[in-house]
Amino acid sequence: MKTFHFCSLIVVLLLSLLGCQQNSVLSNDLHFKNDIEGFVEPESSDWVKYTKPVREYMYHRTQAVINNDINILWVRYPELKENIDPVKGVNVEKNEVESLNQGFDLLDANYNIESYERIKVNAINDNEVTVLVHGSIVYLRDDFDESGGEYLIKVFLKQNDSQWNVVKTDEYTLPEYKKWLQEKNQ
Repeated sequence: MKTFHFCSLIVVLLLSLLGCQQNSVLSNDLHFKNDIEGFVEPESSDWVKYTKPVREYMYHRTQAVINNDINILWVRYPELKENIDPVKGVNVEKNEVESLNQGFDLLDANYNIESYERIKVNAINDNEVTVLVHGSIVYLRDDFDESGGEYLIKVFLKQNDSQWNVVKTDEYTLPEYKKWLQEKNQ
């Protein structure tokens, strides 16, 4: 009887361990989906070093919108006033400041850089990376309604004196977003 219980225990343990094995086909498929444009989730130790400058950028961006003053962002990130291209979505923060301040005042903002998925990174070299951010910004208007929502943006970071700074942004336009979504869901 003890032998039967012991054998049963071993069988249960072996079956439990088999259930814990990672499916390599599934794992490779998930890695491919995360790597559509060369972006991958950063290691935990790198995650902090990239989220901090992106959060700081988002803070200055939302403050510029709330205060209807693009210079709040441009003083901190002067490169963002260069090469503005609304058709491609490059450095278009000024458009957001202008469009969201038409017809009502903004009182507050909340942003979450990972509300839709974790950030992903594409390293260009040791001092330059592009961070893919799929998050949300919600602005509270003076009529207590909300404006804003989902965004998908590439934030280009460059390291100077061991500090990462935003040097360019590239927001996905609607056609780019649809294409990205289609490729992601394949």
